[in-house]
Amino acid sequence: MAVNKKSAKIKRAPEPEAAPTKRQVKEARKEKLSKTAKIVLVAIGILAMLLSVTAMACSGVLNEVNKEEPYELTGGVAATVNGVNIKEDTVTNQIMSLRTGSYDKDADWAAYLASQGLTPESYRENVIDGIARQYLLVEAEKEYGITVSQEDLDKAWKDAVKNYGGDEKAFVEMIEQVGFTKDTYLENIKSSLAQQKLKDKVAPAEKPSDEEIITYLNENLSTYNGARRSSHILFKVAEDATDEQRAKVEAEAQKVLDQINAGEIEFAKAAKKYSEDSSADKGGDVGWDKLTTFVPEYQDALSKLGVDQVSGLVKTTYGYHIIKCTELFEVQTVTSLDEVPEGIRTYVSDMLESQAVATAYGEWLTDYTEKAEIKINPMPENVPYNVDMKKASEKKDDSAK
Repeated sequence: MAVNKKSAKIKRAPEPEAAPTKRQVKEARKEKLSKTAKIVLVAIGILAMLLSVTAMACSGVLNEVNKEEPYELTGGVAATVNGVNIKEDTVTNQIMSLRTGSYDKDADWAAYLASQGLTPESYRENVIDGIARQYLLVEAEKEYGITVSQEDLDKAWKDAVKNYGGDEKAFVEMIEQVGFTKDTYLENIKSSLAQQKLKDKVAPAEKPSDEEIITYLNENLSTYNGARRSSHILFKVAEDATDEQRAKVEAEAQKVLDQINAGEIEFAKAAKKYSEDSSADKGGDVGWDKLTTFVPEYQDALSKLGVDQVSGLVKTTYGYHIIKCTELFEVQTVTSLDEVPEGIRTYVSDMLESQAVATAYGEWLTDYTEKAEIKINPMPENVPYNVDMKKASEKKDDSAK
């Protein structure tokens, strides 16, 4: 479907009470779209599981409702997006999927909405906006010729299995527990892959310049100054280990520490030989503390080390660690990237690149959505998520007793 090149046409059906002007509605929605565009990829992942793209394309109705629910549905049309209907029951089911089981009491539901700065009407509008954006993105994929091949899906499946530990059978069991089969999982992944390809096309990534990285570092130097890079050797202790078993592991760790301190074995070689952490193959290297988070005991011990210094045994919930500080980043001002360790330089470069992509994509998404013609109808009074917001204060009163 071709993009409407005219100015934004976002309409609402008239309310009995005085409504804001078209200009006010447009400006308010534009501001909200700009804010939400930055997190749309997260919303996409959730909404893709809730939408049936086939139903949208073939029947012109978003997300058919096929199952009975433990609440009364109203029927009707909540909104239209470029002439395509969003069913009121679709919106209701999405909202009630959150409310049911968590906020069954009206006072609890009202309190939750109030805590988010929402009302039933504004919450409904947010859901409609999400569905509308999802539909428009599907339309954009067609316009930009986005396709997902079987090779793309095969790679996505292999990557997912690998990230889960490499056990395909265990991964399949896990997704089945949350209601997916391999086929339905891949169908949802297909939607996410298509939208990632769309993002890559409309907001291609560009590496920041050296000057941009230097400027960012100088403006945020306190965040990175004092960063320590470290390697460690981990001797694991089971959570249910006896005192005798723990003492045995501690003795083994002390023996290796004594060998390191005596110069009988290099730290990296000791890590490869003795460490039970996944970093063993890298000589124990776990990167920079300012770019990750270590358990407090580890961080406290590392903070006391100078370059090339080795700690004593450090006890954590994982077991016993021997820690070595391998690099320290400390400068007054960054004048050249040569002064910045590669790990920090790469981290900052990737972060700036991601921020630039997110900004460009957010601007494109806002513009594309603004060109659509969206009409939101008034919320029916008898939807099951409607509630008197005065009940939120009743909840506060009950809590105070």
